[in-house]
Amino acid sequence: MSSARLGPVQPRERIQLVVVLRGFALLGILQVNFANTSEWLYQLVEFFAEGSFYTTYSFLFGLGFALQMIRAEEVRRPFLLRYLWRTAILFVIGASHYLFVWGGDILRDYAMVSPLLLVVRRLRPALLLSLACAVLLFTMAPDVQTGQVLRRVNPERVEPSRLATEMIFRNYAAHPPAWCQAIPGLTDSYRSQVCMTAAFLPRQVTSLYTDISWWQGWDSSILCMFLVGLYVGRRRLLRDAAQHTRLLVWVAAVSLPLGLAGNALSVYGEFFNAKGITLPGAVALWVSDYYVGNIGLALFYLSGMTLLFTHGQRARRILAPLANVGRMGLTNYLMQSIMFSLILGRLGLDVMSRVKEGYSLLLVNGFFVVQILYSSWWFKHFQFGPAEWAWRSLTWWRVQPMRAQSRPSSGEAR
Repeated sequence: MSSARLGPVQPRERIQLVVVLRGFALLGILQVNFANTSEWLYQLVEFFAEGSFYTTYSFLFGLGFALQMIRAEEVRRPFLLRYLWRTAILFVIGASHYLFVWGGDILRDYAMVSPLLLVVRRLRPALLLSLACAVLLFTMAPDVQTGQVLRRVNPERVEPSRLATEMIFRNYAAHPPAWCQAIPGLTDSYRSQVCMTAAFLPRQVTSLYTDISWWQGWDSSILCMFLVGLYVGRRRLLRDAAQHTRLLVWVAAVSLPLGLAGNALSVYGEFFNAKGITLPGAVALWVSDYYVGNIGLALFYLSGMTLLFTHGQRARRILAPLANVGRMGLTNYLMQSIMFSLILGRLGLDVMSRVKEGYSLLLVNGFFVVQILYSSWWFKHFQFGPAEWAWRSLTWWRVQPMRAQSRPSSGEAR
C-alpha cells in the first residue's frame, strides 16, 4: 500500500452534497444562536430552527464518522486510536470556545458523545436504526405522565442536573475563585462568564457518563442523530443519492408532519393547555416531545435538501455557494460566535443589544452572505479552512499542505 494514500481526506474526495448540507446547517445554527427578534419572529425561529439544526449537524457528524471509518478500511489504516486523538483535539477546541467565546458551544458535546460511535460502529445497519429509536424513546420516557400537551421546559425533567448547574453558576458568580480573579486584562462581566463556564465544564464531563439524567434530553438527541448519520454513511446512501429517490420522498413525507406536529405542541403548548386540549398519553409522547419535533424537521430538511440538490438543476446552482461554507464548517462556526459574542455582543461593542428587533435577522444573514463570499475567496487560494488545517495537522502530527496550488509529493499525505 503506497504511503501516498495515507492521510486526511482531500477536497476533491469530498461528496459535494455533504458539504452543501453542512453549509445549510450552519445557516440555521446562526439564526438560532444570534438573532435578536420580536416575540412572534422568535417563535418562528424556535419552531423551524431552534432544535432542528444542531440535530441536522449531529446527523452530518455521524455521517462524517462513517465516511472516515470506510476510508480507513479501504486503505487498511488503523482507525480507532487516530479517531480518539482527533476527538480529543475537538474537545479542546470546543472547551476553549465554550470557556472564552460562546456558552452555547456544541463542539464539546459532540466530542464527548462521539466515542460511543466506536462501540457500535460494527453493528448491522438495521440494528443502528433500532438503537437510534431506542435512544429517542429513552429521552421521552419521563414525559408519559398525563394526557395534557407537554411543554419542553418540564421542572420534573430538568431535575437534578439543571438545578445543580444553576447552583454552581450562582456560587461562582458570588464567590469567584482566586485563579479566576488572577487572570489579567478581563472585564468583570467577561471574568464572571469564564469563571462560571469553567465551573460547569468539569461537572458536565464527569456527569455525562455517571448521571443518567444528563442523557434524558440534549445529548441523547445528539447520539440519536449520530446513529442515523452512521447508518446512512454505512449504507452509502448519499454517495449516489439520486438512486434513492423513493426512500428520500418517504422520509420527507413521514418526517414533515411529525416535525410540524411535535414543534407546534412544543412551542405553542401553553396555548393548547389553556384551551383545555388534552391527548392520550401515548400520543402526547410521540408528538409533543421537544426532541421528536426537532428530529422530525431535521430529517425533513436533510431529505428535502437532498432531493432538491439531486433532482433540480436550478436548485443545485442556488445551493452550490453553501458548499464552500460547509467545507470550512469548523472555521465558520467559530467565526460566527467570535463575531456576535466577542465583537458585536455584550462582551465587545454591544451592537446586538442596540439593534431593533427583527433587524438582527438582517444583520446575521448579511454576515452569512459575507461568509459565503469569504469562503469562496479562501478556497481559491487554500485547500482547507484555517481551523480545519490546524485540526488536521494536529491529528496527523505533521503540517498539512495549505496552499491550493500545493500538490502532495509521493511521500506526503493525500
